[in-house]
Amino acid sequence: MAEFIETTLMDGFADGPHVTEVQIGLANQAVIGPDDYVLEGGRESEAQVLTNNSIRIFDGVYCIQGRRDVIPANGYTDVTIANGSQSMNRNDIIVRRYRKDESSEIETTEYAVIKGTPSSGTAVDPKVTIGDIRSGATLHEMALYRVKLTGLNITAVEPMFNILKNMATLQKEFAELNSKTIQIIKNNTDYQIYTLCGGKIKIVSGSIVKEVQGTDYVRLFDTNKIAEFFGDSYSTTRLNINTYNGDNEATNTRFLGAEIWQGHLYQYFSQKLSCSVRINYRMVYIYP
Repeated sequence: MAEFIETTLMDGFADGPHVTEVQIGLANQAVIGPDDYVLEGGRESEAQVLTNNSIRIFDGVYCIQGRRDVIPANGYTDVTIANGSQSMNRNDIIVRRYRKDESSEIETTEYAVIKGTPSSGTAVDPKVTIGDIRSGATLHEMALYRVKLTGLNITAVEPMFNILKNMATLQKEFAELNSKTIQIIKNNTDYQIYTLCGGKIKIVSGSIVKEVQGTDYVRLFDTNKIAEFFGDSYSTTRLNINTYNGDNEATNTRFLGAEIWQGHLYQYFSQKLSCSVRINYRMVYIYP
């Protein structure tokens, strides 16, 4: 049943201690996420096999359902793996174990190894305890590594955690992504071709001079050139075309629409011309 309580200004002065570990955990879940993460930085809980009975885990910052848990820089812990069995396979799971003492309410974390069951066939993972700290669970295990033993030997150490990137890294990656969103394929004095959205949109823009002799239209591009731009199987329903008068001196030449007729692209004018006309154009094609 919901209970009404006064709110807590966590980041404000209250003339004494006023923020609980529960509130900090909830705030961290709201900002970082509700699950278990290794946060970016340092060696990020890197594992190194020392022997078939020992694995070293280096420094890292964990966030275990909102509880931040820090192994300082240059720190490490060696965890012990039980002996394997000849001709048997086994999976062990290294966990970061959270506990809360029910009487004292003191919370602690430690590394632990959950030993799997040896098998002559395919090894299966042992059970990892998943608790809901937000709801008051006193035991929760964050799976870090699956240690695979074949006979007496450790044959693989497989990460089972997610590394959560920090805001500085994300900002850098977003900036790089934005810079790559537009990919210039061809750029010369006549036209430029570039793509958006991973190639889903192709844009061709440029300027071209055409001689118009006694007609009110001119062929801008033939069907082969359009196919060169957008592919042999292009559909006219997916192509949007805009054209503009590119000559400052040809102000009396009014441009009408451009259209594809019998596979060729034509530009139409409001009157018959007998001169050269510069046509600026922009064609946008959206692929399925």
